[in-house]
Amino acid sequence: MLAAGMGVAGKVNYYIRYLMYRHRYRLSRIYMKAALMGILLLTVAALYLLARNGLISRSMLGTNLSIFGIVNGWTERDPAGLIRSAAPVMAWGGNNEDYPEEITPTSLVAAILAPFRVNFSNPSDLIDKGVPALAEYRKGSGQPAAAALPIQAQSGLDAPIELSEDTLVGIYHTHTGETYALTDGVERLQGQKGGVAEAGRALKEELEKKYGIRTAHNDRVNDAVYSLAYAESEKTARRLLEDNSEVQILLDIHRDAGKSRNESVVSINGELMAPILFIVGSDARSPFPSWKNNHSFALKISERLNKEYPGLCVGVRVKEGRYNQFLHPRAILVEIGSVNNSTEEAVKSVRLLAGILAEELEEIVPGVQNPKNI
Repeated sequence: MLAAGMGVAGKVNYYIRYLMYRHRYRLSRIYMKAALMGILLLTVAALYLLARNGLISRSMLGTNLSIFGIVNGWTERDPAGLIRSAAPVMAWGGNNEDYPEEITPTSLVAAILAPFRVNFSNPSDLIDKGVPALAEYRKGSGQPAAAALPIQAQSGLDAPIELSEDTLVGIYHTHTGETYALTDGVERLQGQKGGVAEAGRALKEELEKKYGIRTAHNDRVNDAVYSLAYAESEKTARRLLEDNSEVQILLDIHRDAGKSRNESVVSINGELMAPILFIVGSDARSPFPSWKNNHSFALKISERLNKEYPGLCVGVRVKEGRYNQFLHPRAILVEIGSVNNSTEEAVKSVRLLAGILAEELEEIVPGVQNPKNI
């Protein structure tokens, strides 16, 4: 009867509305299921990317909760640790923490989510995230991440040290937040200066106070956004070299990861110290025609170290990235120990490294070591 009283247009409109109402409930259920499935997939993908990029701290409340850390020695940024656990001879082959210099989807996600990263084992980090003004104050005050360790006084250094006229050594840190768990309780201090910065300060002080070699140490935090650390540290290194054009040696000081405690110490003259590993970039990924100059220099330093202090240097490793070493013919990345060291052990090692660098500089710039300073 209803249909009889309608025109053609009315009938068409009626049936369209009828079909819409008939299937609306069924379609709403389909849409809801699809939305829930999409949210679930996005959540799983986000958690995976967070873990792979280190945005979920391995040190939450002092417990390793990383899904990639179930196997001993296998960290979220160092899956090769699984192989090293089975083949200890590969243990000091270096880690994959160093950013490979390419922007990838995961690195973009890391950059976007970095502001939300919180280290739950560090109460001050929680406060800084909640009170940004306090974080800015802490940065502005230059507060160190770890208490400064005094450089032991050297005998015969009461007289004033005569420094070289030019700055001959430059030091910086791509991963400034890297630190030593035995001192700080965590492996990295987000947005702060970690134990590697303290090791750099100690190296500068030793070079200047004992050997009279003027040294520039730039401890700018380059890894506030971890995936962009090398882009930031390139700016730092360039600025350092522009301000100190006579620099003869450029060092990027890090610490390694994925090593057991036994692999992280060496006994030198009865004292436990952090082993030193040199990393040299190559032209495997990008043009770098002069990388062999850096390699030759690293080999010389390694040989000198082990001749003077057997076992202190665990070798020179050539990697695919360039690590900003194209900026200088004697630029090397130096791994001072690993997560499982203390800052004090790292400082002891760089004191010995200072003497070897001084010997090398004497060959590069004859007369740099003033007899009064030795």
